Amino acid sequence: MAQATNNYSQFVEEYMEVFEPLFKKAFDVSEFNVIMTILAMRGMSDDGWDPFENTQNVFEEIYKQQRKFRGSLGFNINLWTYLHLIESSEHYEIIANLVNTVKGEDYIIANHRNKKFANLKVEQKIDRLKSIARGTDFENVYQPFESAFDARFRNAIAHGDYAIKSTGRSGVTIADDAGYPTIYELQRTNDLINRAVALHVVIRSLIKHYRSYYKSSTVIKSSASFGHGTPIDVTLIVRKRYGVIGFRCIGGYDAGTPFETLIAMPFGYEQKLIDAGFNNLPPSRIDKANNVLKFIPRKLAPRVAKKLKSFYGIDSN
Repeated sequence: MAQATNNYSQFVEEYMEVFEPLFKKAFDVSEFNVIMTILAMRGMSDDGWDPFENTQNVFEEIYKQQRKFRGSLGFNINLWTYLHLIESSEHYEIIANLVNTVKGEDYIIANHRNKKFANLKVEQKIDRLKSIARGTDFENVYQPFESAFDARFRNAIAHGDYAIKSTGRSGVTIADDAGYPTIYELQRTNDLINRAVALHVVIRSLIKHYRSYYKSSTVIKSSASFGHGTPIDVTLIVRKRYGVIGFRCIGGYDAGTPFETLIAMPFGYEQKLIDAGFNNLPPSRIDKANNVLKFIPRKLAPRVAKKLKSFYGIDSN
């Protein structure tokens, strides 16, 4: 397959120039809203519900294993990765809530749903970002999404209406809306993939930066609406070498007795520590176990992993 210029680094710089000032301004306006955005609270959910973490984990695993994917298999995986990243709702939600914060508005659970609470299409999400940011100093926040998105390209990948072209003009042949084949040259294809990857990496990096800003538990003020009209004290829950994973506060009073509101995304074994009143949590036991497993032969890994789970109490709920 012919070679194409790798413009990934250029796209990362381009998107960082758009998103970094937005993160900084939002943090200056409301730490609390930025933390809500980082925690990505979407209402009631069960343990392990963190779609953005899942997207990050999948992306990182593909990146680690990419040398094993050769030829057309590797190219197909890149196309499917593009589809996942450009569709990922959390990218759009994060940026929308940061703009809401800059505007002095509250954190919103879902910015990109219709009246039936169904996800909007990508082009609709981009239009909504334009609308949310209109009149602010960050009207350009939609541009990284728009430049990474190509509706025909996306639809062809999603519906399997494409084939990799390796002779003549290299690239991807897709079926357009009328059913006629159209060739996306290799450079155009690679740029779309790299733009989607750059979009994810920049947002992920900035989320990681502001999450890890908190080295230990501290008390901050909530938004006024969270405190039912008056900002209240919230105590952050922080995992060492990771950053903020949640917060607790007095949520109200029942017959004169205060009750606690807890919003957090802990591992199962961490819940016991939180329930016991700890706000500063030790480093991730899962990371410790994975660091050991890196040096274990693949055949032995399942048995060793089982022992490590027991040793570190990772299965504890």
